[in-house]
Amino acid sequence: MNIREMYELVKKIYAENEENYYYIGLRFENKNREIGEECEWSKSNVDREDERDFPEYGTPEYDEMESMGGTSAWNLSAMTDYYWPGFGRPPRDIDVSKDCTRYFLADHCYIIAGNRKAPEHQPWDDGEIVISDAVVIAKIF
Repeated sequence: MNIREMYELVKKIYAENEENYYYIGLRFENKNREIGEECEWSKSNVDREDERDFPEYGTPEYDEMESMGGTSAWNLSAMTDYYWPGFGRPPRDIDVSKDCTRYFLADHCYIIAGNRKAPEHQPWDDGEIVISDAVVIAKIF
């Protein structure tokens, strides 16, 4: 599946589920999950100079970080033909021979959903949503 096909699939799954959930997001991570699995709450990275400087999951440094009150994801309600959550602006000329997984650093991509949003007591990134009761509703890769 190429990147355009991936976002067409994401758009279809979003449309099929938007009446069942208030909040739907696209989440990239290395953990292998199953459909129906409840997601752990994300940790805040707000105090770090470089957001990529994030401790490894399961380490004492990671465990000491403040919880975000839900699972972080790219908000799919912001998706348009000109903006793909987690990717940005669609390129005009997509190399359809490339698999969509080559465009992302994470091993897996999921669509997560829930009916409760975490309170915004911390600044969230543009396009981010934090879902308090997030479950996996689809596995993209």
